[in-house]
Amino acid sequence: MKATTALRVSARDPGPSAAGRTGISLFEVVLSLVILVSTLAAIGQLVSSGGRGAVRSRLLTQGVFLAESLMAEMISGAAPLASQTGVPFPDEPRWTADVTIESEAQADLYLVTVRVQHQSDSSMGYVNYELSRLVRDPGGVLLARSAEEERLATEEEEATARSTQSSSQSSSGQSGSSSAGGAAGGAGGAGANGGSASRNTGTSGATRFGGGR
Repeated sequence: MKATTALRVSARDPGPSAAGRTGISLFEVVLSLVILVSTLAAIGQLVSSGGRGAVRSRLLTQGVFLAESLMAEMISGAAPLASQTGVPFPDEPRWTADVTIESEAQADLYLVTVRVQHQSDSSMGYVNYELSRLVRDPGGVLLARSAEEERLATEEEEATARSTQSSSQSSSGQSGSSSAGGAAGGAGGAGANGGSASRNTGTSGATRFGGGR
């Protein structure tokens, strides 16, 4: 009888573990949400920065490749070795190149600078890369071009001087012709006046002679 009573009491008693349980408070829920949102924002920022860095790295690699290709073409003679601005790339319409050539102290040595730019509507896509290299004149191309430019400039100056001289000569010739024409006109007028005077004299003489008769 005592054993049965003990079993019943133990079955009804919930024990200390069940009586000590408590629920999650509202503060803990809000704090957990704040931590979660902050973590997601940080992760999103990292992902965005990584994406921008990847795009910029890819564009910079492409710019290095294009600059090296253009430099190699100019050195080999496939592209003209001359200063140019806004040179487009046929396969890459968003890329342009500026070429600058500066002469050095040595006669056949030049500093060639190639600057490539990627045009984009956003700042993330704007990339530029500059490549400079000392290049010897391949086969005297630059020297020949300089001599040709000097020769053309000299010929142009000579042509300008000749045209100016011919213009001055034609102006002086026209002035001389006008003076000669004026002198001839004056002489003709004097002759005509002399003839008129002679005719008048003859007429008056004839009149006197007729009156005498």
